[in-house]
Amino acid sequence: MKRRDFLKLSGLLGAGAAFSLPSMQVFGAVDNYTGPLWLFVNANGGWDPTSLMDPKGYTNSTDPARLNNYPSSSILQAPNGSPLHYAPPPDSFLGNTTLYNAKTFYDKYYQKMLVINGVDTRTNAHDDGQRHSWSGELSRVGFPSIAALIAGVAAPARPMSYITNGGYSVTGGLTVAAHLKSYDLAPLYELAFPNRSQTASSASSRLYYPEGSNAARGLIKAASDARTQVMYDTQRVPRIKQAIGKLQDSRSGPSRFADMADNLSTKGPTKTSSNFTGQVDAFSLYQQGHVALAAYESGVAAAVQISIGGFDTHSDHDAQHYPRLMSLLSGLDAILSEAEARGLADKIVVVVGSDFGRTNVYNVDNGKDHWPITSMMLMGNSTTSIRGNRVIGATTADHHAMWLNPTTLAPVPANTTGAVQLTPGVVHQSLRILAGINAATEVTTTYPLTVPTLNLFA
Repeated sequence: MKRRDFLKLSGLLGAGAAFSLPSMQVFGAVDNYTGPLWLFVNANGGWDPTSLMDPKGYTNSTDPARLNNYPSSSILQAPNGSPLHYAPPPDSFLGNTTLYNAKTFYDKYYQKMLVINGVDTRTNAHDDGQRHSWSGELSRVGFPSIAALIAGVAAPARPMSYITNGGYSVTGGLTVAAHLKSYDLAPLYELAFPNRSQTASSASSRLYYPEGSNAARGLIKAASDARTQVMYDTQRVPRIKQAIGKLQDSRSGPSRFADMADNLSTKGPTKTSSNFTGQVDAFSLYQQGHVALAAYESGVAAAVQISIGGFDTHSDHDAQHYPRLMSLLSGLDAILSEAEARGLADKIVVVVGSDFGRTNVYNVDNGKDHWPITSMMLMGNSTTSIRGNRVIGATTADHHAMWLNPTTLAPVPANTTGAVQLTPGVVHQSLRILAGINAATEVTTTYPLTVPTLNLFA
């Protein structure tokens, strides 16, 4: 193998896959993970919750300090008296009728949606905001993302337990971050079919060795397995014996990759770019989700982080930001529709978030700058213990965060005695409980969240 090809394959699994790290447990356990696919959707750049799930609007269209450019009277509500409210579709004030409509999304999924408003990231800096939003920790550099935490603790034996496509992807040594690009799957096929040359995904590719148990490749594998088994049986040093066991486990990886490759080829994308009316970002998000579903269904991955950018709209906010939000909803709708078609609708947890929010007033360029108050959106069902059709938290009319009564979770004015300030860490504490990580003493000791514990999802 050429050096550049080796580096390309190493990059697919992250540096730790090519060079073993003692702290990792990637191949050190039997794969008995039966939990859901954890799908984390990163709206990169800092989204504006008041343009979607925490709408404000204006009462006076001539007010220079108005928070949005739509009237508060046009705010919409999900069906059947739902507590979920959202900003009006952009065609009502942008004149763009080709965009996906938020009403489509809310009408379809409101019973599964949990919106958390008034989350205070306590920062206006992108890097800090990403770390806080996706790990629950603001100040500690190197703190693992929630996706890496879940993958490393709950599913350490999966070949690519944690797949990421951008955003805060620090693993803290708990697992390997697999960077699998939806538009370039050649490295996956090369790992899945190591005996094929050139176009590994093609059945007509030239073989290095004849296939079959009695052919050259089968004989080589049998001899290798027998030699490894002898090493294992005769070894008396526990640490070395454990390492040999991990080596044996790791050799099952390519078969899982082959299953995933077959999954991708037999269950191709149900959507094409033409389904997204020119929304390239929406199609890209869907492609990432398509790979995530194939990886989970094939037993390759447990937690996947996908990403969509373009939310850092410091100028011309409405014209740039609303299309991005609609692309996010459109792409997510396509992913969830495919999950339904695959029979995975009850086996997926979705967490959508961003760096932070955007200011409660337009700047001189009709843009919005960085603002620490944001929202998160989660989707699940009774199987995944996220009760939908709910809103937790709230913000004031000028988009300042309210705090929570720790018993009722009702919003109360900030700094109320006994109330809890809602931060990403508080949300992550509940995510850890939901994922069963609260019992993983070693991990929680190494990476503690020193925040109050609220049961947000029960």
